Amino acid sequence: MAARLGKEFMATVSLQLIIGGILQGGIYALAAFGLSLIFGVSNILNLAHGEFLMLGAMVSFLVYTGTELSPFVTALGLIPLFFAVGSLFERGLIRPLSGRPDHMRLVASILVTLGASIAIEDFASFAFGPNEKALAYTLPSFQVGPIIVSTIRLAGLAFILVLTLALHTFLKRTYQGRAIVATTQSRRGAMLVGVNIQRVANLSFGIGAILAALAGVFFVIMFPVTPYVGLPLTLKYLCIIVLGGLGSLFGTLLGGLVLGLVEILVAYYSPHWSETSAFIILVLILLIRPQGLFGRFSG
Repeated sequence: MAARLGKEFMATVSLQLIIGGILQGGIYALAAFGLSLIFGVSNILNLAHGEFLMLGAMVSFLVYTGTELSPFVTALGLIPLFFAVGSLFERGLIRPLSGRPDHMRLVASILVTLGASIAIEDFASFAFGPNEKALAYTLPSFQVGPIIVSTIRLAGLAFILVLTLALHTFLKRTYQGRAIVATTQSRRGAMLVGVNIQRVANLSFGIGAILAALAGVFFVIMFPVTPYVGLPLTLKYLCIIVLGGLGSLFGTLLGGLVLGLVEILVAYYSPHWSETSAFIILVLILLIRPQGLFGRFSG
């Protein structure tokens, strides 16, 4: 009897961990989509990308504490706001680098966006305070057999899946989306067929900022957020897009889910190794399959 109960308990815990890992991985993938698009279009490594998630989380926290407005409603309001933020970021900091040779532009973008990341962190610390913020938003859970399912996590996962499908449809069915895809496949080829590269780059930064900010809305529900969380998250996104393959939408989704599951499972058995697991995966994938799981854009 004890052995059977122990097996049932472990099965229940394992399923709960898997559900949590899938949601965490979906949040990672949502923000990593944007970083992958930006790199594919502009060949720019935006080290300030995680700051968009942090800002989205902070804005969602402030709106909820001030008005108790549902984070899902707040998320819709963040779309035009962060599209403007991403667009201005590209115009002000990235576009001035466009005339440089590719290798110089990549190095310069790393230095510029790293400086921007530090500046945004300092601004956020001053504006929001250096303390952790956690959004105490809950919905009633429900039970399926021995498993307790978190409604807020399930709703968050559904929201992320809808956003993923919307992004896929945008990239496949609209002129702007096809221009982004064409540019990620061949920047020179896209220019030859008349694609406005600067406009596409600006659009990709706007979309990237939106995806990161929306991921921040769900991130602050699950985890405490500080103004200094952005850069470590950006490094995780780099792990995800290298794991999935640069430019691959499906690969990024799969990479995010793999990382989320690994982190949750490792944290359950050994919390100290949870944060390190992302970089262990990165080293292994670079040694075994440097092109990632999917070597080209397949979104």
